[in-house]
Amino acid sequence: MNNNEYIVIKELTKQIIQQYIMNQYPWGIITRPLTPIALAILAIIYVIAITMLTLSFIQILVLVMYGLKSLRYTRSFRVKASVNYYEYNTGTSMLDKLPLVSILIPIKGESLLTIERNIRNIAKLMYPKELLEVIYISDDPEYYVSNITRAIDDISRKLGITVKVLHRNDNTGYKGGALNYGLKYAKGDLIAIFDVDTIIPDTYLLKAVSALMNGYDAVTAVWKGYYTVDNVISRLVKFMYDVYNEVFIRGRFLSKGFPAISGNNIVIWKHVLESINGFCRCTGEDLDLSIRLRAMGYRVGLIDSEVFCEVPYTYPSLKRQFSRWLFNGIWNMKYNLRLLLTSREITLWEKIDGVLWMLQFPGISFAALSILITIVLSLMGVVIPPIPILFLEIINTMVVLPLFVLLLMISKRVGYDVWSSITNMVRSALLMIVMSFPMLIYSLESLLTDEWDWTPTPKGPFINKNLSLMDLIHELSLIIALIAVMITLLLNNQVLLAFYIIGITMIFAYGLRLVIPRTR
Repeated sequence: MNNNEYIVIKELTKQIIQQYIMNQYPWGIITRPLTPIALAILAIIYVIAITMLTLSFIQILVLVMYGLKSLRYTRSFRVKASVNYYEYNTGTSMLDKLPLVSILIPIKGESLLTIERNIRNIAKLMYPKELLEVIYISDDPEYYVSNITRAIDDISRKLGITVKVLHRNDNTGYKGGALNYGLKYAKGDLIAIFDVDTIIPDTYLLKAVSALMNGYDAVTAVWKGYYTVDNVISRLVKFMYDVYNEVFIRGRFLSKGFPAISGNNIVIWKHVLESINGFCRCTGEDLDLSIRLRAMGYRVGLIDSEVFCEVPYTYPSLKRQFSRWLFNGIWNMKYNLRLLLTSREITLWEKIDGVLWMLQFPGISFAALSILITIVLSLMGVVIPPIPILFLEIINTMVVLPLFVLLLMISKRVGYDVWSSITNMVRSALLMIVMSFPMLIYSLESLLTDEWDWTPTPKGPFINKNLSLMDLIHELSLIIALIAVMITLLLNNQVLLAFYIIGITMIFAYGLRLVIPRTR
């Protein structure tokens, strides 16, 4: 290349950059002519990309705000000014007024060991045993319910608490249907709902009752993780629960965002629950409950306590759990969005935050969608997308850094060292990339159907640890497809795009290593 050619290319490049900055390339910088069909496809892709990037930016920005609130809490371990937090009073005047509490726990396919552990945990609560009744609602076969009942009767007599086991013949309505069935037999003025694997601190119920007796209608608490099997997945998911829930749950309440109740720990006045006709017959009963409570003006609070829930320790279990949460969010988008947005009792900020809460698990699919969009645009000859999209990509990248720093600081406050925090955050990002493609498929399925194969997350150490090909059908199909596209591109001399797909495949394959259970 002679000097004149270099000057011409330099001037042409400078001119293109200036024109691009002035937004004179509405379709981006493209290497080939666009047909009318290609323009229509590009228009659809750009609308999807702008919507996705805008939503992603808002979500990350809001999480940064929540992270700041949560970090302030973790530094002091007590937030005096928040109206959502209470310090309980164990004085005589309060103890004289304590109400009867009915604890409802749906079970299905749980081991006797898990149920026994749950009863012993409840028996340790700092609450008068004569003011407690525990009701298990089982969808198991009748013979198994009989075995559970015999074992529970013996344990409950020794511990001095009242325990009942109800057997449902009509196993419909998902978890909400089971809770409504138990509600008919509950005698308490207060209803507490826990999962069978939930470990409750001794003071939890007193704090919850104190908040309810001081004006709240329903309360919940931040939940963290624990594991019964020690492997890569269980340790990683425990970290995610311990750290990310500080932001998603505690930070949200402290910021007066949408008060989403956690289905694994709810305490609510029975008359309040009855006034909204109990639970929906759906899997997303906790989010549905939160929306209907706020729409009727009821107050929902977060108590200054933490509960602990067993984390999945196999990738298929984790994927089923996330897909169920994703379906719950989309189901509520379809059936409760109008109620959320039109209620005069719900603040504007709660409405915005409620929509973000519904979209948090469908949002996992954004990674897959972004990769697919990049591949399609490259095949169509788009070298650089239009400036609005590039701008959104840049500001998304910019806001991720402060969120990363905040999560690092919060993880240190909750007991993780710097190196393990960084390692776990990188691994969780890889895991979300792997899971983003199944989540994209599940998101599309959830938009088309209300029927979902609801499977409870297995509890206890008695799960088959072996992965089958069907457990990884989406992930393996994607790798095969990426390899096929990569080979096709190389044969057609599209080297840059081929290298991009090679990089994505390597990242995806490395992330896939996390799904193989390995002990220390």
